[in-house]
Amino acid sequence: MQGDEEIAVKVRKLHREAFQQQHKLHHGDIIQYFGDGTLSVFQSSVEAVECAIAIQKALQKEDLVPLRIGLHMGDIVFDGTDIYGDGVNLASRIESMSTAGAILLSGKINDELKNHSSISTTTLGFFDLKNIAEAVEIFAISNEGITIPNPSELKGKQNLTHKTIAVLPFLNMSTSKENEYFSDGITEEIINALARIKSLKVTSRTSSFFFKNKNIPIKQIGKELNVSAILEGSVRLSGDTIRITAQLIQAQEDFHFWSETWDRKLENIFEIQDEISLLIAEKLREQFGHFEIQDHLVEKQTNSIEAYECSLKAKFHFNKWNPEDMRIAISLYEKSLELDPNHTESYLGLADCYGFMATTGFMPYEETWQKTAQLTNKALQLNDQVAGVHFQLSNLAFFISCDFEESLKQANKAIEIKPNYVEAQQFMSFLYIISGETGKSHKHLDIALSIDPLSQETRFYNAYIHYMLEDFTKSLDLLDDVLNQNPKNIPAHSIKCYCLLKLGRYDEVLTYFDNIPPEIIVRGDKMGLSALAYAFKKDEENTETYLNQLLEEAKNPEGFRANSYLFLLYGVLGDKDNAFEWIRLWNENSSFLLLMHFADPLVNPIKGDPRYLEYQKTLYPKVIKHQPLKKKKALLDKKSVITNTNRLLNFIHEEEPFLDPTLSLRSLSDQINIHPNQLSWLLNESIGKNFSEFINHYRVEAFKNMAKDPKNAHVTLLGLAYDSGFNSKTVFNTYFKKETGLTPKQFLKTLD
Repeated sequence: MQGDEEIAVKVRKLHREAFQQQHKLHHGDIIQYFGDGTLSVFQSSVEAVECAIAIQKALQKEDLVPLRIGLHMGDIVFDGTDIYGDGVNLASRIESMSTAGAILLSGKINDELKNHSSISTTTLGFFDLKNIAEAVEIFAISNEGITIPNPSELKGKQNLTHKTIAVLPFLNMSTSKENEYFSDGITEEIINALARIKSLKVTSRTSSFFFKNKNIPIKQIGKELNVSAILEGSVRLSGDTIRITAQLIQAQEDFHFWSETWDRKLENIFEIQDEISLLIAEKLREQFGHFEIQDHLVEKQTNSIEAYECSLKAKFHFNKWNPEDMRIAISLYEKSLELDPNHTESYLGLADCYGFMATTGFMPYEETWQKTAQLTNKALQLNDQVAGVHFQLSNLAFFISCDFEESLKQANKAIEIKPNYVEAQQFMSFLYIISGETGKSHKHLDIALSIDPLSQETRFYNAYIHYMLEDFTKSLDLLDDVLNQNPKNIPAHSIKCYCLLKLGRYDEVLTYFDNIPPEIIVRGDKMGLSALAYAFKKDEENTETYLNQLLEEAKNPEGFRANSYLFLLYGVLGDKDNAFEWIRLWNENSSFLLLMHFADPLVNPIKGDPRYLEYQKTLYPKVIKHQPLKKKKALLDKKSVITNTNRLLNFIHEEEPFLDPTLSLRSLSDQINIHPNQLSWLLNESIGKNFSEFINHYRVEAFKNMAKDPKNAHVTLLGLAYDSGFNSKTVFNTYFKKETGLTPKQFLKTLD
């Protein structure tokens, strides 16, 4: 017991010293001590976060002091003794839901950190917190040495009412099954259009198409994809006419809150896509809260409908990810370009096809990548605002030019244009992890996982990052899951063998290739992994044998895989001179192999050499300079807020537009002469309700007044609801219960 007390005194002393020292350095004031806890205030959000990071690191240098930290920025009241207010309440809730070693913060604090590249954060999702009216998005500091809790560990109720949507594959209702390419293409075009909205998180094609032709309940799909809304639809193509139907579903409750049908001429396909995408975005904004929407989400690609159809067919085959379909896609893209030599999307699609064939070895490597570069540059000349062009330029910079700086720059540009671009988010995560920026890598991986949770590619990147962080057991579990889904995933087999080696399971690696499909065995991989296994086993004779085989194989023009294993083998053996000679040669030759393997855990024995740090600085420059951004101005100034609020409320009371069941945010904005983005902002940021909550409040009140009027005694409950402006029984019941706490029938009984 005495020993425990001595430890407690030591821990408390360490805690107080660290807090007082760091608060002084970061201009913070400790207002109160609560046992082992404190309540502090700072002059800026950045200083508060920097202080929190310093304290967590200081308390982990000696005996671990378990500490949770929660941060928020808001108004407080300090009467000289006590401090209270909403800011204190929310900071306290955030701290209480945390885990030891973590620093959690509100979205308000996170917004203040966007120009500070030394501080990395990652979102943990939206949570319902006690005595806080709205769901709060919680972020975690992801700097090295700071614990990032799993959302499932947090002591808060995760909430799905944030702005997220999954577009399920539209059904092909045409008489010909061959038109499936068109319904798939329309689905993908809508996904891409919605993905352009920065504040809307859109599930990627891969995860959405996972549910194609599967009879799975909407609630389950919503839960697996972690989205608040699902879009379903169908496409019927008949000659030169097209019918598209679409319906939005609230995923958590599985009720339809909007549907529409379009009958148009095929020649107007791009206008239809733009109209559909804008209308979907509007309905989501009405239901889930404010975000700004551009005037157009779909641009006209081509005047040739035939060229467009060829490109959709090509994309259909490209998405099957095998060499046979890839060759079909190439011929279709080429036909599309014959019909329209300026079709940017076909140049980019063709470049993607050749990139796949080069990377997988089904076409000559250098020659095919050169063709990819030519096609990409042509697409760039035609349209430099296509995210896919910059993503392809990023790949070319990495795999052809060995230019890490340019690769990172282009990938970042792709994300600026299209924040929901999962492939670019994956690649940014990869670039940051190989350059040692763990926090930034996690940030981009988390985004990729949130918008593409079911993709085997995203899961592979997740496994790879765990491998690079030397969490080999976790990486192995993730890789097994990837390989269960796709036993022919060559990179997954390679990284799995690396994990087995680091876990000391050398004999499993030596026999590994006996149990995988022979058509995916790469000669250089088998040879190199055998060499590494024998090196770990300290079997000098076999190591020497395989080393010589690798040296011989590396002389071949296509022996780059064997060459990469030479570096890994030198690293495992601790043969620093040969390892750095390899680095020198491949640096001079500008090979991506150097960027790929330089930071691999297998070469840990050479990382203490001063030469390693020098090369690291050269290979991975800190290239993305975060320019200070002007704080985004509110869409309305204070005077305009008052003016427009009064105009809106007067119009609502005098004209009762809510009685019109077709009323939309856009139509209401037209009636009061304000831009839809401004009205959305006014409702959500000033009045505190989204459009549906605001309008349905008045509809509920109208229903209550009608129900009290004896003249309406003969009208059914549902009839009164429709007369009040509701056009759905489910929406009526949902909002009535939300507003009154009673069902409509229970309310009517109170009138008796």
